[in-house]
This record gives sequence, C-alpha cells and structure tokens, in this order.
Amino acid sequence: MKMNINDVIIQPVITEKTSNLLSSNVYTLMVDSRATKIDVKIAVEYIFSKSNAKVSKVNMIKVKRKTKSLGKYHGFKKGYKKAMVFLKEGSIPVYGAKGIEKEKNKKTLKIIDTEKLMEQAEKKTKKQ
Repeated sequence: MKMNINDVIIQPVITEKTSNLLSSNVYTLMVDSRATKIDVKIAVEYIFSKSNAKVSKVNMIKVKRKTKSLGKYHGFKKGYKKAMVFLKEGSIPVYGAKGIEKEKNKKTLKIIDTEKLMEQAEKKTKKQ
C-alpha cells in the first residue's frame, strides 16, 4: 500500500537525548506505523528540500505502549513508531533552524501525486 508523502511524518520527538543528537545531524521523528525506511527518506528529502536535506540512512524503532494509571483506573499510553534520520547535508528545521526561510501567506502542506514520486524513487534505487 502506497502512502501519501504528507502522512508519513507526524511530529519531531524532542527530548534531551534527541536534542544532543542534533549536533551530529541525527534527527528523531515520530512517523506513521505503516511507514517504511524508504517512505521516510523520500518524505524528508521532499518536504525539507528547501533546506537541502540529503538523507544518508534511516533507523526505525517501535516504541511499545506503557502502562499509565490515574487514581484507581489503569490503562496504557499509545505505542508509536519513530525514525532516526541521519543527514549527509542540510538540516530539518525542528526548532525553526536557519536552513529554511519562513514563507508568509502560503499553506504548509500540498496535495501531490505520490504514485509518481514513488515510481521515480523506485527507478533511482534500481539504477543504484
């Protein structure tokens, strides 16, 4: 099943440890549970193309659900999937980095032809 490129990345994971990894060009993102490494790579390079983000590798981690209690009630926090994205060059503006300019009066998400992008990416991987 092909995913829409705008639905792959949900939000950045910002903790003390991930903030320390930013200096070595490693970004941690919460992604859709159906996303693959290739989907994440294509999404990051397309969405952050203005900041010249080039991905060298992607590591995927499934975070399991954790127990949570509130008084006498017990339940679970949702599990999720996160991706650690290693960049060769460029940056991902997690904290509003200087790598991308702010554009006024423009929508942030666009509807794009995902199938065409996936076909182009598959052709590139076959050539390599």
